[in-house]
Amino acid sequence: MTRFRSDSQPENPVGGRHFSSDKASGQSAGSVGGRPAGAHPAGIKPVGARLAGGSRFARSSHGSVSESTAHTQARGVRPVTRSTGRRFATASDAQSPKKERASRATYGRPSKNKQGKGPRDIISTILIVVGIALLLVAGGIFIHAQLGYREAQASYKQLEQYAVKDKEGDGLPQVDFDELSKINPDIVGWIYVPNTVINYPIVKTNDNETYLYRLFDRSGNGSGTIFMDMDNAAPGMMDEQTTVYGHHMNDGSMFNYIDQTLKQDAFNTIKTVYYITRDATYTCTPLYTMQVEDTYNDARVPNFGDGKSLEDYLRDGLTKAKAQAPDAESRIGSTKQVFSLITCAGEIIPRTTRAVMVCSVDKKTDRAPASPDQTHEGENAGEAAGGEGSNEG
Repeated sequence: MTRFRSDSQPENPVGGRHFSSDKASGQSAGSVGGRPAGAHPAGIKPVGARLAGGSRFARSSHGSVSESTAHTQARGVRPVTRSTGRRFATASDAQSPKKERASRATYGRPSKNKQGKGPRDIISTILIVVGIALLLVAGGIFIHAQLGYREAQASYKQLEQYAVKDKEGDGLPQVDFDELSKINPDIVGWIYVPNTVINYPIVKTNDNETYLYRLFDRSGNGSGTIFMDMDNAAPGMMDEQTTVYGHHMNDGSMFNYIDQTLKQDAFNTIKTVYYITRDATYTCTPLYTMQVEDTYNDARVPNFGDGKSLEDYLRDGLTKAKAQAPDAESRIGSTKQVFSLITCAGEIIPRTTRAVMVCSVDKKTDRAPASPDQTHEGENAGEAAGGEGSNEG
């Protein structure tokens, strides 16, 4: 059947057209313009007309359309839109996109300027504050450490005037134990390792803690002092093994270089270690440097027995060695005394292992105490003698 479009009928918002057709036109008692009243040309009925049987819908080729929807469209009113939240939106609103977008910004979500700080912002602020605090603490620790290093270096540099090198003799320090005893009566000896910074006094007490964080003048400092194990007999070299301890300082001082001798190249640079007392100088030769746990007790045993000899200890230590002398194994059998230097191993804190350089005691040389004339002569020689000692020890 032929379909017609009413020019007065607006388009369906969803894209359809409103058409209506019947198989026969309706009849009424009256007529207008030669046709029955209520009848429509060519059988066309308006969208809002009722069908026979009281139906509120008009059938079209596109399906059923609500009468109320048709009246709403005819009056230029659009259905409720979810974006604005209002009951009706007028046709003029539909023609104003800017106004609709403004309405969405106002009613759809809160403005960014009105939003408060969320959990993420608070957490970020806390992390920033904590990070700044940690940087300040780290900076304070670094500055404190640097000041401690300078204090220790100045203190031990001053002590070198009491251990002036004998340029005309064997080149070893001439130690004035009388003057050093006035500063600290706990002194028992002096250790000197050529071509290193190791050139320090050695003290001994009845414990292994007093000088961990005290300088030779007994002032507090993290560098501490080189000290002999509490179980050894003073002034040292009286037992099968004499053990001394020194800190592994990050500025390279004290026994830092002993830890470096875990590497063969550094080990090879040390040919002789000297231990000096009031009465004698002991010449020692490195056997090996081993790395052991801090619970390894044999490295501090003065005299061996009970089924384990010094030779057994030395051979066991050789299996733990990271660096060694080429003749270490052959020398172990003839070694009667050893001088062991112990420090913390590695760069990672906390350091739970120890570097132990074990040296055979090969020679003892009696020495006369340094006379006051020798000491003052060394002092008058100027900073050169002290500087040379600093470069080598």
